[in-house]
Amino acid sequence: MKIKKQESGFLIILDILTQLAVILSLAWFVVFIFGERTYMVGQSMSPQIEQGEVALINKAAYTFFKPKRYDVIAFKNSDGRECIRRVIGLPGETVNIRNGMVYVNGEVIDRFYEASSAGLAADEVKLLGNEYFVLGDNRVGSEDSRTSTIGNVTGDMIIGNVWLRALPIKRIGFIR
Repeated sequence: MKIKKQESGFLIILDILTQLAVILSLAWFVVFIFGERTYMVGQSMSPQIEQGEVALINKAAYTFFKPKRYDVIAFKNSDGRECIRRVIGLPGETVNIRNGMVYVNGEVIDRFYEASSAGLAADEVKLLGNEYFVLGDNRVGSEDSRTSTIGNVTGDMIIGNVWLRALPIKRIGFIR
């Protein structure tokens, strides 16, 4: 009787480990095929994503849908560098920054921090049919659509949606 109980306990543990291995393999496969990892360079997205942290990009996110306001996206700028920023303005909208406040189509966007420098958005920026206005969460130290080095981001520059902070382990979590 003892041998049968030990065997059944061993089989249960073996079954659990097998299922876990299959799940982890499938997760790795999905991330490998549809995802990409990137490293945060700079403080533009602080405190959401800090310098040197690893984030995962869902490359398939915008295959059938377009980015929405407040999505965190990864894109390649005109120099070919990978950047991570938050979408504020959508195609066809007008973005303006006055007195530290961000306006989209004349309405104050108050979900995030004030923008200390208006840059290119001191005058109204009219987004074309495939352009997005992006800002870093750390508005003071961010190179984003307010600067000529980034400017408006076009749909073909977008790599995907940044959805998970993967490293360091103590900060693993979904990007909001």
